[in-house]
Amino acid sequence: MLNDIFNNIAKCRYCDRSFCFDVAENKSSRRGLASSISATCKYCGSSHGSMTSNSVPAGYEVNLRFVYGMRCIGIGKSAAQTFCALMNLSPPPAKFERLYTSIFNALETASSRSMVNSVNEAVVANENNKDIAIALDGTWQKEDTRQRMAL
Repeated sequence: MLNDIFNNIAKCRYCDRSFCFDVAENKSSRRGLASSISATCKYCGSSHGSMTSNSVPAGYEVNLRFVYGMRCIGIGKSAAQTFCALMNLSPPPAKFERLYTSIFNALETASSRSMVNSVNEAVVANENNKDIAIALDGTWQKEDTRQRMAL
């Protein structure tokens, strides 16, 4: 499908021909769900390749999002492997658990910013007075205790 789509819209910038590309995946370059795709001109041999996902400090964005999604629905590496097999996808990242630290750091940063923004909004709503009263009823403690007892 990619070959057909690519050939219908692209022209070789070196030999100026249309309908001349072979599009292929370099399977040895797979990194979890990210892989390398290259388009090679049948006439002049020029080739251009690219990864199917953006690179991020932890690896590839698609892998990071996949691991985050799996963790959000409460499943880990073995269930992710089953999911990928059933969906006819490449296997998930080999270092699945290695991405947990990056996800944790991003969530911690986002939650801290959210709390700071909430405090700033409360101060503004309280006429720039930082003396803000809060009330805690302890329900979060009761819910936590019930959950532990159920386990």
